[in-house]
Amino acid sequence: MRRIYLDPADCEKKYDSISIKGSTFHYLSNVLRMKEGDIFIGFDGSGIEYEISIKEVENKNIKGIILNINKIRDIEPAFDIYLFQCIPKSNKMDKIICEVSQLGVKKIFPVVSSRVVPQITKENILHKKGRWRRIAVDSSKVAGRDVIMEIEAPVKFDEAIKLPADLKIIFWEKADISLRTAINNLQRLKEGASINIFIGPEGGYTDEEVCLAEEYKAISVSMGKRILRVETASVIAVALTIYELENKLIP
Repeated sequence: MRRIYLDPADCEKKYDSISIKGSTFHYLSNVLRMKEGDIFIGFDGSGIEYEISIKEVENKNIKGIILNINKIRDIEPAFDIYLFQCIPKSNKMDKIICEVSQLGVKKIFPVVSSRVVPQITKENILHKKGRWRRIAVDSSKVAGRDVIMEIEAPVKFDEAIKLPADLKIIFWEKADISLRTAINNLQRLKEGASINIFIGPEGGYTDEEVCLAEEYKAISVSMGKRILRVETASVIAVALTIYELENKLIP
């Protein structure tokens, strides 16, 4: 049975009925060609799944009956992961968003650091955010997540590093300690702790940026001897952080 994201802005639920309009209607009607009598699973990011039978397909509206409501099995990390990703060249951000949204990242912040190459304008970010949002939705469906990773507005590095968190980790090729060592040196984190992960652009962070990060209590760590592509480094950094924290810090 198909599992479909129901954008809350497109859907109106009342008792056991639902009305679907907008882009969600377009996807169901014009892309999937769903018709009266078809049944699908819908989720809206609230942690609930709805088994829906299509009752009627109108010009710009689908009317359905909610057959069952189920709470989704909780597969989210026990803490909130926020990825602060320096904007890479080309469409590499697409791949990063696709992968980290499957891993359990709650929000991704596109970051502008001193070595970020792409020109950032309001117009191209507005266009990119729409595409990034669609990628996050599709990837979350694949992973069976009950939430959709949020895409935040771009932020400058010197502002991003000041944002509060229970733990800040900045991955840097010149760092002396490994992620595992750094985490082993920490006290236990409580459930729901906020973890800010910082990944640089293709040229990496400057020494000055890392010094600023350490001033604001970020721990600089290494991912090993090899130099990785930024899109590879981001996925590995998130996966390793979640693994180490889930196995060592959460009771």
